[in-house]
Amino acid sequence: MAVEEKSGPRLSTWQLIAYGQLVVPLAVIGLPVAVYIPPFYSGTLGLDLAAVGFILMFARISDVITDPLIGRLSDRTHTRWGRRRPWIAAGVPIMVVSSLMLFVPPDGVSNLYLLIWIAAIYFGYTLITIPYGAWGAELSGDYHERNRITGSREMFLLAGLLVAIAAPILGAYWSGTAAEEGAASRAAVGILGWLTALMLPLCAIAAFASVPEPQILEARTIPFRRGLRVAMRNGPFRIVLLSSIFGALAGAINVGVVIFFFDHVADLGQAGNVLIFVLFMAGVAGSPFWVWLGGRIGKHKAIAVAGFASMFVFALVPLVIYVVKPVAPEAVVWCMFFITLVQGPAFGAAPILGPSIMADVVDLDALKSGESRAAFLFAFLGMIRKTFEALGVGIALPILAWAGFNARSRDNSPEALFVLLAMYCLVPLVLWLISIAIILRYPITKERQKRLRAALERRTARRAARHNAERADEALRLGQAGFTPIASASNS
Repeated sequence: MAVEEKSGPRLSTWQLIAYGQLVVPLAVIGLPVAVYIPPFYSGTLGLDLAAVGFILMFARISDVITDPLIGRLSDRTHTRWGRRRPWIAAGVPIMVVSSLMLFVPPDGVSNLYLLIWIAAIYFGYTLITIPYGAWGAELSGDYHERNRITGSREMFLLAGLLVAIAAPILGAYWSGTAAEEGAASRAAVGILGWLTALMLPLCAIAAFASVPEPQILEARTIPFRRGLRVAMRNGPFRIVLLSSIFGALAGAINVGVVIFFFDHVADLGQAGNVLIFVLFMAGVAGSPFWVWLGGRIGKHKAIAVAGFASMFVFALVPLVIYVVKPVAPEAVVWCMFFITLVQGPAFGAAPILGPSIMADVVDLDALKSGESRAAFLFAFLGMIRKTFEALGVGIALPILAWAGFNARSRDNSPEALFVLLAMYCLVPLVLWLISIAIILRYPITKERQKRLRAALERRTARRAARHNAERADEALRLGQAGFTPIASASNS
């Protein structure tokens, strides 16, 4: 087993920046995989919409195997460079190549081409994000410092999302792409692949050079099945898991059809990209508030506050489409702008405070299992999230195709457009509200986390003392047997 030593000093501002900035290129490619790939490969490149949905679902479900495997292997990796860095380094070239192949494809692509490169980019993403998340959870054991670490990372994430939204707009503008081509033209999407290929290696080098990994001691490990049973008996982890299931399903359905909704229901054209940009810009602005509120009222309560505020205004979307649009179509963009501007500040709460909550869950698991398994727990949660994200895309796109929606047509039936509205707003709204209701039951408060951390550090100190005593006894036995340490012999 790998046992962390005490929480350690507060990270410097530069270390927070160096750790957080690695997520920027991951965000630049991560969001577009969900937002732009469905309309790009079905609308621009001409693949069948239902087939694209099934391919994305199948490729995402492959993470059911790779996520826990990478997490478990990362927890058991011991090198001079640490447990997490080698896996992140392995994922960088895979992400670079697959992002170029996926977002800058040749003419005449096939379903097989999409399957190969979407699976490759998911695998590279897993190699980086699972160890990266565990690395952040292990940097500190302090309740507030964890909010600070995850807050830094998620602010950079939102900054990366802004780049992911702004880059296609600029790409379309520089290339002179007509507005009629929609938000997922070749020029708009291709720039994302090049940005990822250039930024990811540089950001990884900066993180490796500046951010420490916690010192560890060797101890026993527990078998996989027993470890899984321990995790599933962890009440707070079950709550996070169940809330994440509904949240992931809602998010995947919504994001998978957002460009279709902006182009075909709201008739926003390129203004849809501007709205997404505004959403994430407002999210960046609101991020420090959620770090502060999470420390004041509790992380899970702050997530619930953000969720209820966001869902209240999001519920106005059907009114905009069926009440405002028929009488004042030019006002739709301003109504959607208002909704986005109110939703945006709440957008960052769960991405910031969720990983901090998981770091607290890791402490409880370490007490119950006797093993520090940050990467495994992050991987297991990621596996479940990705499964339901895949299910969301695999549900939404085939349902749209079944309803008669045609991504390349401007003349879809009212029934097809209502189904599109339901996939964008109504179904996710219900699922998100269920997710919020579940996370309100999360029981680890700031006071309980301090007790957990104190107990964990006492046990770590006892094991460290026992480990040192065993080494001293071994050295004494070697000395009595007549063996001389090499260093001593070389000095004689």
